[in-house]
Parts: sequence; structure tokens; C-alpha cells
Amino acid sequence: MSRYLLLLNSASGGNQRGLAADAVRETVQRIFREAGHEISTRIIPPRALERELDRAVAAAPDAVLVAGGDGTVSTAARHLGGTPIAMGIIPLGTFNLAARDLGVPQDLHQAAQFLATAEPHAIDVLDVGGHACLCTTILGFYPEFSRFFEARDHGGRWWRKCLKVIAGAPRVFTRARPLRLTWQGPQGGGRAETKFSAFAPGRYRRTPGLMPSRTDFRAGTMTAYIGHQLGPAAALRCIADYALGRQEENPNLRVFKAESLDLRADPLKQCTLMLDGEILRMNFPIHLEILPCHLRVLTTAEMVAGFPAASESS
Repeated sequence: MSRYLLLLNSASGGNQRGLAADAVRETVQRIFREAGHEISTRIIPPRALERELDRAVAAAPDAVLVAGGDGTVSTAARHLGGTPIAMGIIPLGTFNLAARDLGVPQDLHQAAQFLATAEPHAIDVLDVGGHACLCTTILGFYPEFSRFFEARDHGGRWWRKCLKVIAGAPRVFTRARPLRLTWQGPQGGGRAETKFSAFAPGRYRRTPGLMPSRTDFRAGTMTAYIGHQLGPAAALRCIADYALGRQEENPNLRVFKAESLDLRADPLKQCTLMLDGEILRMNFPIHLEILPCHLRVLTTAEMVAGFPAASESS
């Protein structure tokens, strides 16, 4: 019998859609017990998350089920990475990027059923200045835009928020000041004047969709996407290419792989960035490094293998 611990963030975006904490707990516990597992639950406020994760590591269950949004998941990954404890994601946020990447259904009942039969598989983690990134880290105009956008529109339907972001981004992009970004890694460095740069463990799939999804969970590298778009027309082209899954064909986007990078943006001493949906302030230089197979996650072998869609080249 496997032992599971459910940690439920009482302030996750999913609660905005009527997913009461008690109902989430009852649904997940019932499904896991029917599958023959032992499970306990702690409903916690956000401020207690790190303390409860430390307690969970000390208790050493087989897996910790993290119920919350991408920020909650990233925090859990930082604590559980490097341990034998697997992490399962109960998606209660708005976008739930990490859950989507790992094949976890967005419906609560279906997600619990999926995780109750899933197995632990090790995946890479991108360490960003001591924070665990499972999906993407973004510098430039978008973190500032998202910070104010999210303050007005927390929770809600993911597709509606995607459309609002797409509609508002070109206007904010035009006003934003570019970063004079430089990077250095074991294979060399470079520089660019950029308003948008993203760094993902593995890489983005080259498939259409409103939200980018990742693959290459065990590549041992990150993929850097450095945008050279400085005007609104180029920004719209970039958004369209991402939606159509052809971002790597964009002439204004430099794409390369690396195991580690040090980022600077002279003369700035710090910047705002978005890490898996969470807005952070970090001091330069910012060190990014892939930690190979650092985190065990509950998913399927097929998802980790990353079988490409028919339209995606290998």
C-alpha cells in the first residue's frame, strides 16, 4: 500500500471557480482509497506551504499531492527535488502549465483518477537562482504586464485569460523598454536588445495551441528563446507563431540549447521575471542551470517519453 499526502493550498485560483477545499479533499481521498492507497490531507494557507513541505519531506511518504496553481507546484518542486518522494499535481490554478505538460487532466475527478494509477518518473528541473522552474522563466515586458493583469483578473477561465493577454500584449509591448541582455554559458555567450526572452527546461512543442506546452523532459538541457522583436508588428508575428507552433521558425527569435547560463542586463542590478506563473524580483547575475532527473513526478511513461504529435518534427 502506497502512502500519499495531499497538501491543499486554500487560496489557489481554482477556489475562484467553486472548488471548495473540503470538496477537493473528499474527492481526492475517496478516489485514492478506492485505488487501495493510504492518504492524509492538510489544508493550508499559502504562508504555511514551505513549512508543511519540510514536514512532508521529514515524514517521507511515497508521494505528495500538491493541490494549487503553478506557483504552488514550483515551490513544492524546490522542496521535493532531490528526494525519493514523488510529486503529483492536483490542478487548481488558472493555467496549470505543469499539470498540462505532464498529462494531468484539468477536471478534478479525472485528475485524481489519473494520479491514483500514475507512477513516479524522474524529470529535469531548471534551477533559476535557487527556484525550481518546471515550465518556463520569462524576462522582459510580459512579467510586468502579467503582474497588473493578474491583480485585476485572478482566477477565471484559462482560455478567456489567454485571449485577454493576446489582445493586450501588443500595446504593452510597444511601450516597454528593451533589456540589454547578455548571457554566458559553457558553450559561449551572446547579447541582444530584447523585450521578451524565455527559458524552458527541455523545449516547447512545435504544435498549435493557445498555451505553449513542453517536451524533452529528460534532455539535460534548457532551450532559450531570445526575442529581437522591438515593434508591435513583430510582436504580433511572435504571438501568432507561438499559437501556430512555429516559434522556432520566427526570424526575430534566437533559439539555442544550454546546460547552464548566467544572465545580465547592464546597467540594471535586478529585474522582474515570471517563473511558472509566479512574479519574482531577482538580482543580476541570474544563474540558470539544468538539474537532470532531479524531480520524481506522477505521470505516465508515455508523457515523459514525449511522443511527438504528427505535425511536430523530432
